Amino acid sequence: MTPDKVEKMKKALMRSNTHLLLSAVTLFQAAAMLLIAFQKEAVNPQALILAAALPLVTWLVTALMGRVWPVDRAILILVMLLCSVGLITLSDIARSDVTPRTQAYYALAGVAAMFAGAAFIRRWRQWKKYTPLLMALCLIALLSPYLPKVGIYKYGARNWVGLPGGPSIQPSEFMKPVMILCLASGFSNRPRFARCLPTIGFAALCCGVLLSEKDLGAVLLYFLTTVLMYYAATSNAFITLSGLGMGAAAAVIAYRALPYVQARVAIWQNPWIDPQDSGFQLIQSLIAIGSGGLFGMGLGMGMPRDIPLYHSDFIFASITEEFGLIFAVGLLAVYVMIIMRGLIVAFNARTSFHSLAAFGLVIMLGLQTMLIVGGNTKLLPLSGVTLPLVCYGGSSLVSTFFSMGLLLGISSMNAEDEARDIETLELREDVP
Repeated sequence: MTPDKVEKMKKALMRSNTHLLLSAVTLFQAAAMLLIAFQKEAVNPQALILAAALPLVTWLVTALMGRVWPVDRAILILVMLLCSVGLITLSDIARSDVTPRTQAYYALAGVAAMFAGAAFIRRWRQWKKYTPLLMALCLIALLSPYLPKVGIYKYGARNWVGLPGGPSIQPSEFMKPVMILCLASGFSNRPRFARCLPTIGFAALCCGVLLSEKDLGAVLLYFLTTVLMYYAATSNAFITLSGLGMGAAAAVIAYRALPYVQARVAIWQNPWIDPQDSGFQLIQSLIAIGSGGLFGMGLGMGMPRDIPLYHSDFIFASITEEFGLIFAVGLLAVYVMIIMRGLIVAFNARTSFHSLAAFGLVIMLGLQTMLIVGGNTKLLPLSGVTLPLVCYGGSSLVSTFFSMGLLLGISSMNAEDEARDIETLELREDVP
């Protein structure tokens, strides 16, 4: 291998050619926000500020993180794109300027969490030693909504915690990356089933706590992520299928024993049985998706506010109404690209722990996207999960940014390992 070829390989590994992608994303951010700013006679000053701030922050974050660590820049830019789609949609459809402004603050906190996640995974070496502590932390956090004067009921579930003098947070969102790290630690190095039992028991306890809090979406996410990570770690199809079978049996039991589960399934099967109450939000979601057509009604031209929870659980329907089906499919393609590049990160990781962690992070992202989009389009029952990085809310946004930071940190370690391999190969070829 010639020195020129080695140098070209180094540059390709350390920094991918993503300038065109970054330019397209920043152009979209500026154009969409400018359109919102000038769509009425009175100029929207907040949208005008965001028209300049969004491209600038995206460029700064990409440049700074790329300079500090050799991360996968494509994943980073696509993550910033999804976050900006959420801010653009909220700036257009929210009833006041407070909602997009608050989401912008959450996004800044999320960016900080992404840097923290990348730094954490790069420095955390003794993961086996501290895994029991992380498991205890995760269970305590999931149980925190049961604390008196702290736990809050929202939308029929007791899965929120009110901070003294501050906003409410959702512990199950923040514990997603923590649980994935615990599972990756317990399932690493292809252990036998008996050695996986403590980790499986931990995941079962998490699901049990979430089920008691009626957080059905989180239960499904935690369960499916555990099963898929176990199969990726062990390739044991029998145990995996047995776990899926036990999960299906538990779902049937929950359906027969819990009235609120029966109500959700009934509305999914036929929302028109109660069009003015429990089926109203799903009916309005389907109407909005159908009204948008292929190219959408345009920013500010639809009626997404007619959908209950248009800014959170049903933001995908709001996006489809205003931007159209083609844009919505493109948005899903962005998630697919992040997942595919994340799987490449998992395949290239040098340790079983980092490989499983990267796999779990992207699988969780994909499952969550599938559940919320399926719920908005009536392909699946409504589960109460959020569209990652897009919908309104600080808990989900900050948690997902932290998860993506973990993934980017693993990608940077992969790039450094591959660069060292090239240097070693180059030194060997120089030896006569």
